[in-house]
Amino acid sequence: MFDLFRSRDKAVRITLTVLLGLVGLSMVTYLIPTTGTDTGSTADTSVVASIGKVDLTSQDVTKSIQALTRNRQIPPELLSIYANQMVQQMINDRAMAYEANRLGLRVTSDETDNAIIDSLPAEATKGGKVDSAMMSAVLQQQGLTMADLKDDTARQILISRLRQIVAEGVVVSPREIADEFHKKNDKVKLDYVLVAPAKFQAEAEPTEAEVKAYFDAHKASFQIPEKHSLAIVLIDPAKIPIPQQISDAVLQKEYAANQDQYKTPERVQARHILIKSDASNDAEKKAKAEGILKQLKGGADFAKLAKENSDDPGSAAMGGELGFIVRGQTVPEFEKAAFTLQPGQTSGLVKTTYGYHIIQVEKHEAAHTQPFEEVRGKLFQEYVQRTQQAQLEQLADKALADLRKDPTHPEKAAEAVGGTVIRAENIQTGDPIPEIGVSKEISDAAAPLRKGEVAAGPVVLPGNKVAIVSVTDYQAARPATLEEVKNDVRNKASQDKLQDIVAKKATELFTKAQGGDLAKAAKEMGFEVKTSADVNRTAAIEGIGTASSIPDAFTKPVGAIVGPVAVPGGRVVAKIVSKTPADVSELPAQTATIRDELRQSKTRDRNTMFEEGVKKRLQDEGKLRIHQDVIARLLASFNQRG
Repeated sequence: MFDLFRSRDKAVRITLTVLLGLVGLSMVTYLIPTTGTDTGSTADTSVVASIGKVDLTSQDVTKSIQALTRNRQIPPELLSIYANQMVQQMINDRAMAYEANRLGLRVTSDETDNAIIDSLPAEATKGGKVDSAMMSAVLQQQGLTMADLKDDTARQILISRLRQIVAEGVVVSPREIADEFHKKNDKVKLDYVLVAPAKFQAEAEPTEAEVKAYFDAHKASFQIPEKHSLAIVLIDPAKIPIPQQISDAVLQKEYAANQDQYKTPERVQARHILIKSDASNDAEKKAKAEGILKQLKGGADFAKLAKENSDDPGSAAMGGELGFIVRGQTVPEFEKAAFTLQPGQTSGLVKTTYGYHIIQVEKHEAAHTQPFEEVRGKLFQEYVQRTQQAQLEQLADKALADLRKDPTHPEKAAEAVGGTVIRAENIQTGDPIPEIGVSKEISDAAAPLRKGEVAAGPVVLPGNKVAIVSVTDYQAARPATLEEVKNDVRNKASQDKLQDIVAKKATELFTKAQGGDLAKAAKEMGFEVKTSADVNRTAAIEGIGTASSIPDAFTKPVGAIVGPVAVPGGRVVAKIVSKTPADVSELPAQTATIRDELRQSKTRDRNTMFEEGVKKRLQDEGKLRIHQDVIARLLASFNQRG
């Protein structure tokens, strides 16, 4: 809601919104250092990386990646593709935080707390305070503590501030804007031929000899996945008795011990209109803001003007409504004005780094503590939840301990805690489990285990059910025989052969068309020539996709033959029929947008270069050590699960 005028740590809020679990809080524990390459063996085979005196273990990595896949921020089926990128990004972030600390950047506890509150949806906060019951449930679901959350949030604020420093001074020249304008708007017309695979499908059917040859050449890619047989002790919280009555004396004690939770700080309910400005247009935007202020003084409707004019996308559609804000939540100039106004008053123009604001205060509440009677229901609910959760944890711990002592008799462990045993025989990752269904959490817990082993800890399932996972049998992954995977081999051999035929036909067409007669060459080979409209790089061409798929079409002269180019539908050979330069009279209208896009792109590039430089220097100084052998084993395990 405050994304255009809160403190400048916007990236922190975006990161937290993406990473904060059931209520938007699926935390990633940002890991460790960098791209140094220690390929030798490590003293501790579980240490993925070290920066300074801090170690990152394979368990830390697994826990963090599981947090993302658990809430589908990364689809489990794509884990094998993205796992390495995710690990490297975690490393980059930890290295940047280390550098920020070394440069003297610091984050206060108040800034950290405000960033956490600021990132949460409305239902997770009450009166400017975090709903403790909801937060506890989220942290438990993710296997985190509040200290973990605060550490990670502070780290992200540090990274954000360091990146802001790095990005200072990014300049976009008029020449760059003009070049980008032409890149966006210059047009071409093409005659083109799409060499599609469907035309040659019959020719691509492999012989038995070709199937065997393909299998022999690619044996390593044909594997029978590992299989686990599981015994799962399942504990259902619905079977745990819930206290029906709790004395006021107990609740009063809870109230006294946690009274800070029920303190509401001074706050104002406000709405605003923001007119964004920068050095290039400040006078123009100020005049616009003054015109809006004049209309308000004349009795115009604030909400209507906000919807029509405000540049804050988080509040404009709601008539500028911001809800309640507390001190420290907005930039200083905005805060000073908002907390000075009386209910019903409208400010003059308030200048901040974002532009010009017009603020109207609707309510102003002094700091106060909610009385016991007002929060009694909440106290009761939280006490019940906490009691039930504590009992559930005790039962899960007991089941885990009993199962570790005697993994061959899971029924005994289940009986002792009032749970049930679910068995799943010879299942692969992604197979459904009886009474549970497909469970990424259970698959992840079982993946590193072998026969007779028990998972490191309880697994929380939907409905807050708890599962203790043990492995009763294990079959390792093994190379497949040709007979076991023959259909798969045949399909892949056919696809490879088909792509080879298409590539050869497209090259033949390109060669025949040299000299400019694409139509004649296409007719000789039995292909159809199509003609595009005048298109810019982002426009679509039938059967091809966007025109940017054929980049040479925008750089080579009229009459040139370009290609063959691989596109989703096959391969393309084209002739440039004509070119239409962009209308430069439209450049002024697009200048601001192009400048912003180029600035963002250059900022990303500068930050990337800075990160790489930081990692290299930390490696050279011996502050950063990456154990590639451990990473390779981790990635192999994710590849098996993906």
